[in-house]
Order: sequence, then C-alpha cells, then structure tokens
Amino acid sequence: MFLEVKNITKDFPVESGVFRRESGVVKALDNVSFSLGEFETLGIVGESGSGKTTLAKIIMKLLPATSGDICFDASRIGNLRKDVQIIFQNPYNSLDPKMRILDAIAEPLIIHRICPGKMIKKTVTGLLGMVGLDESALYRLPREFSGGERQRICIARVLAVEPKCIILDEPVSSLDLTIQAKLLDLFMDLKKKFNLTYIFVSHNLAVVKNITDFVLVMKDGRIVEQGRTADIFREPGREYTKMLLEAAKVEG
Repeated sequence: MFLEVKNITKDFPVESGVFRRESGVVKALDNVSFSLGEFETLGIVGESGSGKTTLAKIIMKLLPATSGDICFDASRIGNLRKDVQIIFQNPYNSLDPKMRILDAIAEPLIIHRICPGKMIKKTVTGLLGMVGLDESALYRLPREFSGGERQRICIARVLAVEPKCIILDEPVSSLDLTIQAKLLDLFMDLKKKFNLTYIFVSHNLAVVKNITDFVLVMKDGRIVEQGRTADIFREPGREYTKMLLEAAKVEG
C-alpha cells in the first residue's frame, strides 16, 4: 500500500480558569484507520468539525497525532517534505504578498535543489505554463491575480518539487463555480500527466463523486463509512451518509 493510516487519535486540550489549566480534552479524531493505493484518488467528506482537515494535517505531519501511525511506502516516499504536498483552501493566504511569482515558485526549487540556478527562470515559466499561466506572471505580485489564478500559482509551486502525493484541502471551495470546474479539470489532467496520488478533502459531495475512486465519510472525528465512491453513492450503508447525500441533492 502507498499509505497506511493506523488507529489515529488526536486530542486537543481544553483550558479554563485564570491560569488556563487543562480541564479536559476534545477528541478531534478517534481511532481513524484506512489505506490508499498508489495513483488512486481518495475523497474525505463530512460536515464542518468532522475532523477532515485535522486528519490531512496529521498525514502531512503538520500536526502530531496523540496516538497511532502514518506509514507511507518507503520505496516511493523518501522525503515527506518534498514528496507529499498540500494545497489549502485559501490561495490568498498561501502566497507571500511581497514575493514575486518567480521567487515564490523558485523557492522550493532552490530548497530541494531541483534544478541549477541558471535554469530557474525557464523551469518556473514551464511550471506556470502547465497550470495555464504565461511568462507575464513572473514579475508580478499575488495581489495582481484573481483567486483562481492564485490557486493555479499555488499548484505550480507544489508541482515544482515533483511530488508523489498531493493533499487537496477544499482547494476550490472559495472560488466561483466556473473557476471550480476549470481547476478540477486541471487537477485531473495533472494527475494523469504526473502519475499522482490524491487525497481530496471536501464537503462538496458532487465534486467528490466525480473525481475520486474511494471515499471516507467522517462524523465527529470518526469514519462512519468507507469504500468505493461509486458503491457508496449508489447505495450508502449509513443513515448519516444518506443524510449528506440528500442534503447535497446528489444521486447515485
């Protein structure tokens, strides 16, 4: 397996009183386990507060788990910081507002020694081309771009390190429907071109239905149902899943 998530639990302390003493814990994740094969796309769905983003951050080791293990295939993931990348919901917060686009995308190329300095500009221009932007973007600042264009720049920055797996945490939810559709098409084209494995975190069940192979349904920090996307959307086994599908007006 490309990824094994084993019995992950995450507790956040609750503090109270003048001296902010710990008075209890909130269990954000409770015994979460699943596996993911290479080149597959996994959808993680659930209402706000279900633990989706917390789980994504633990997989990335941006947050420590209270207990449990995250195991990537060591033959495929040699450097977690390079090989597993994340694209967040808000492109406005993902880019340094004072950094030119050339420098923003060049930064990971330099850190991970992807290409020699004399090839930086050419490489960045090529990455921008892959996401539908041209060389005119190089010397501009993030504020000069629309939300959809900024997200494309974030995608180019992630692609710069040649990742094996990308976690997409609500990557289109802050954009209008037309831009969403174009970016989803881009994600699927890039997946095929670079043989990527995706973990797609979303509350949008219609999106998840169309682009994922497998799906996890989360509620209150636990997985209540998981399986092939087509099977779960056609015949959900849990009342909570049925409720989500009915609320989203998504048919199997």
